[in-house]
Amino acid sequence: MKTLIIILSIFLFPKECNNQTSIFNKLQERQDTIIITYEAISRGFFEEISVSKKSVTISNDINKKAYETYTISKEDWNISLGLLSKINLEELPQLKAPTSMREYDGAAHAVLIIKDGDKQIRSSTFDHGYPPTEIKELVEKLQTFKKLTSKQ
Repeated sequence: MKTLIIILSIFLFPKECNNQTSIFNKLQERQDTIIITYEAISRGFFEEISVSKKSVTISNDINKKAYETYTISKEDWNISLGLLSKINLEELPQLKAPTSMREYDGAAHAVLIIKDGDKQIRSSTFDHGYPPTEIKELVEKLQTFKKLTSKQ
């Protein structure tokens, strides 16, 4: 039984790791054109956090005229790319929201947007603070950048 588990792990795990590494490497090659954006909106509330290779832009202005831009560390950018590489972008528009509070004004509508050059992929809407499991880690990472505004 132990032998079977060892053999299976040799054949299964390296493929998963290699695939993950391959996706990350492809993202690294195109990192200059990638922008990851989290946006949440409701009556009286707006939040947008955009992350690119060089900066983090945060806005609470629905007209996007007022925003703050910060330099992103290489480590934070690589973590963000790594989390992005775990997401199947083809399935992003069809993700199911785990909650539906936004339907009765219980939460703001939120969306994750991935831009790669001229291409843009938007997730289905979900409740602000309750992202689908598939994108939860990336959304939570983007939310950590809000702490930059309190340092200034």
